[in-house]
Amino acid sequence: MREPALDAFRGLVVLLMLFVNNLPPGAPPWLGHGPFGRSYFLADWVFPWFLLAMGAAIPMSRRGFLRLGLPEWRYEVRVLRRAALLFLLGLGLTGLQAGRPVFALDVLQLLALAYLVGAWLYDLPALRRLLLSLALLLGYGAALLLVPVPGVGAGVYREDANLALHLNRTYLAPLGLRGLPSAVPTGGFVLLATFLGEALLQGRPLGLLALGLLGLGLGLLWAPFLPPDKTYWTPTYLFLALGVGAPLLFLLGRLPPWAQAPLRPLGANPLLAYALPLALKLTLLKGPLALSLAFLTALLGPLGGWLWLAGYILGWWLAFFWLYRLGFFFRL
Repeated sequence: MREPALDAFRGLVVLLMLFVNNLPPGAPPWLGHGPFGRSYFLADWVFPWFLLAMGAAIPMSRRGFLRLGLPEWRYEVRVLRRAALLFLLGLGLTGLQAGRPVFALDVLQLLALAYLVGAWLYDLPALRRLLLSLALLLGYGAALLLVPVPGVGAGVYREDANLALHLNRTYLAPLGLRGLPSAVPTGGFVLLATFLGEALLQGRPLGLLALGLLGLGLGLLWAPFLPPDKTYWTPTYLFLALGVGAPLLFLLGRLPPWAQAPLRPLGANPLLAYALPLALKLTLLKGPLALSLAFLTALLGPLGGWLWLAGYILGWWLAFFWLYRLGFFFRL
């Protein structure tokens, strides 16, 4: 089932992704990713908001399945199948970026693991689900602070010295699993985001604001101990992403349908809107895009780069508007 507010939110996130992933030369630094421990620049919101939208969609997917009257085991198979296909799609894109087959954890792979955690645990009672999601997030943060790192000690979180970095370097990188510890907080975040989907389904928009206040409060509370950092997905970073993302979802839901409409074509196909531009940019469009950007920049200076970016985004919006009009929705 489609939820207009969630489609609009996903569309905004996709639009933001296309923007920050293709910034022209000379763009202000705050439009990109922030430095270590300061993950609150514009580009830093994209990935956690994808996770937030994924978690919010789980209750809707679950309700749609129940309406079919199928055996319960079929839902478990569906969750496993979606997670596996998402992981494999991520491996394909990672291989395109590397120019060779490679096993590694990147954006879609981490999304797959986080989805698996959130979807499998969604059937828990609401209070237990809330406590478990907070336990995963806060427990991960506590481990970063309290577990001693060999040669460094406990209570240290620096770019060159922290528990997650030690685990990745020492044990996980040789296996192609660098970044695996991040599945703990992101899985908890997706599970927490399922409450957003329930608030939408039950017509309780103020529930979105309540969850936003929870995220903002916990984020500010943790900030003195762990900075908001995307590299290792600190709980501060994710709580603040919830604190900003949930009110944004609320505001988009209050817009009239005509104001939401421009965002829906991208939001109706978020996975395809992520994978297709990236795949074509790495293959068929790599040369033409680079040449067109260089030409406009040489001709018009910085203005040419921004015009190129506007044209790039408009082109993809038109492509997905066409798919939307055809009723094509890519699903795993």
